This record gives sequence, C-alpha cells and structure tokens, in this order.
Amino acid sequence: MSSLNNDPTQVDSWEIVLLRAAAAMSLSEPQYTTINRRYTRLGEIFDAATHPLLLDASIFVQGSIGLRTTNKPAPGATGEMATIDADAVVWLPHAGGATAAEVLDAVEARVVEGSRIDRKIQKLRRGVRIVYADENPGFHVDVTPARCAPGNSDCDGHGYLLVPDRELGWKCSSPRPYNGWLAGVAARQIRIVGYDALITRRVFLAEAKQEPIPAYSDYIDGNPLRAAIKLLKRHRDMWAIQHDKASVRPISAILTTLAGLAYADVVKESQHIDFRAIDAIVAIVERLPRYITRSDSAGLSVLNPTDAGENFAEKWNRPQGEGRRYVEAFHQWHTIAVRDIRMGQRDLGSAGAFSSSMNKAYGVSKTLMEEAVDGLPRNWTLPGRKAGLSTNAISLGILTGDPMPPAQASIVPVRRLG
Repeated sequence: MSSLNNDPTQVDSWEIVLLRAAAAMSLSEPQYTTINRRYTRLGEIFDAATHPLLLDASIFVQGSIGLRTTNKPAPGATGEMATIDADAVVWLPHAGGATAAEVLDAVEARVVEGSRIDRKIQKLRRGVRIVYADENPGFHVDVTPARCAPGNSDCDGHGYLLVPDRELGWKCSSPRPYNGWLAGVAARQIRIVGYDALITRRVFLAEAKQEPIPAYSDYIDGNPLRAAIKLLKRHRDMWAIQHDKASVRPISAILTTLAGLAYADVVKESQHIDFRAIDAIVAIVERLPRYITRSDSAGLSVLNPTDAGENFAEKWNRPQGEGRRYVEAFHQWHTIAVRDIRMGQRDLGSAGAFSSSMNKAYGVSKTLMEEAVDGLPRNWTLPGRKAGLSTNAISLGILTGDPMPPAQASIVPVRRLG
C-alpha cells in the first residue's frame, strides 16, 4: 500500500504527530490509578452482599477500560460526554431463575447501600451507574449484572451471557469473548515500515471475586489498532459537540468492532505488502462501512464477532425514522473522519492553520502540536504544509528573505519496526 503522497518525510512527520495526539488523549497514570481504586471498591461492595442473588459474584471490566482504548473527555464536552466511562460486569452464579427486574433491583439496592452517601447512583436500562463527579475529570462506573446463557456452564462470566434489560427482559451479551477477540486482533503481527521512537512509555488498565484491570503500562502501547480506535472516538466526540449530535453519535462498541474487523484485513494484506503505521490507521478509518451488514430479518447490523445474538447497531433499526437518525449521523461523521485522518498530507497554509485544524478535529492543544513538531528532524517536511517545507527551509527563508524555500535536499530513509 502506498503512502499518502510522494514525500516520505512528511509521511513520517504526520505519523509521529498523529500517534503523539493519540497518546495525549489517553488517560494519565493518576487518572488510571483513581479508576482502579474505585473499581477495587466495587469489589468490596459486592463482597459484603447478603442477598441470595448476589452471593459468590465475580466482577470484571468490560468496554474501553478492558479494551485499553479509554480517552480523556473531549475539550468542550458537557454532560455524560464530559466524564470518563468505566464499565464493570457483575456475574451472578445464582441468578439463573430470577427475572431481569429482580436482579436489577438487587444490584441497585446493594450499590446504594455500599456506596458513600454523597455518591450519585443512576438507574440504567441494563444496570446502574455510580457517578464520581468530585474527580477531575469526573467519571462514572456502569455496573451491569449478568448470568450464564442457557447451555453455558462456564464460571466467572466466561462464554455466552445474558444481561437484564428493564424493557426487554434478558438480552445476549459476551463481554469476555469480545475482549479476547479484540486483544487477539490487536496482537496479530503486521508488517509495518516506519519509526518506533515516538512512544517510549508503555501504558495498561488493570478484585465477591474480582479480576484486576489491565496495567497502565499496557494501556498506552502505540498499537496501531488501539491508536486508531482512540483517534476515532475522540474525532467522533469533537464532531458530535460541534454539530450538536451527541445523542446520535456512533457508540464506541460500533467503532471498536468495525475498526477491529478492518485491522484484521489489514494484517492479512500486510503479509504481502509492507504497511506504514499511518497506512494501517488510514485504512482502518476508510474501511469502517464495509463491515456493516444488512438483512431483511435483522436490518442493519454490527454484530459482536463472538456472539451473533448481540447487535451493537440495534438502535439503527428503530421505527418511525428514529433509527435513520443514527445511520445518517454515522455516515456524516465518517465522511469527515476520512478527510481528517489525512490532514497532515494536505497543505493547510501555515503552522497556525494546522494546529487549529488538529484542535478542531482531535481536541489536541496548540502547545502539544508545537512540541510534537519541534521534536521532528529539521529537514523533514512538516505536517500540514507543502512538500519540501521543513524547519530548515523556513529558517533559511527567514535569513535570506526568500518566501519560497528551496526544495528539500535530504530525505531520511525509514527504518523497519521490529
């Protein structure tokens, strides 16, 4: 797969700046530690449960925390979007004969009883939310109870599960297999050509019975798939804020699933053609719609790859035009995402215009962009500028008074990632 243009040093520049942006929107280690502490407290709450339905519970993370794709809130976000979302599943081995309402009531009562008196508890359709508004930024933990689906004799929440829904009863869900699927896809070897000196720190998310969230050092690891997912989610949020589309923006499960499917195809192709990290990320973003399916019986679907009974796009099929709003929002956002993932390969005219465009699209600060660009080799073409316009060329133009800098004299060949 060819790079985005014929100036290899600008490809290098854009790749490094974009990955730097993905790292910057990730949680800080203190924020991660705070979430881990609250998650540990959740285990203590269910340890003390006496309700028969809640005995011997197992707690594990799901969603972006477990997948290692959590972002800080986007600048300008309000309401729910201004908080960090942490999800936990409480697997209940004794809930097999209970109704969805009985389980939800028992979980809510235990969380209310076990939480601090000033902690806000909200009912959700499939669980409860504990809101930690006193943190900066605020975050919430969504607690979803689950039991084994018929035929599943696994323990601790493995395999096919059922989760309670306040309107529909019990619904299919497979959080553990899904987490395993994405981890497996992300771990696949891809032939990547490029530089690997950008992110020197490795970052993870990390105990009734409780499993630790992934370690912080595994959370920021520069993996192309996880970087792409973080960029997609931040870009979606910035778009939703600017276009007043928060209520219909594509949910993270959809973006994560489509990105994982796209990356799996990129891995296959890379066995025959070398990819750059930026090529892989661009391909993921561009290919998202390919993996949306449609059928006469189910309508539009983005299925859990490990459980065909779980359709992450079920809202897209709602009647009376409601579903269409979600579908249109996805395609409107995706069109802009495809354009912006190539931003560094367009001539935006000035350093200020590039920084402003990055802030608008990805919510990264001008200071961060200046630091990232200042760290680039001085003879590389700058991201968002015309071919050959490097720091050296700009400096020479200032000295000579020549507004047209000379063509780039030296191209640094790329190295191979290990």
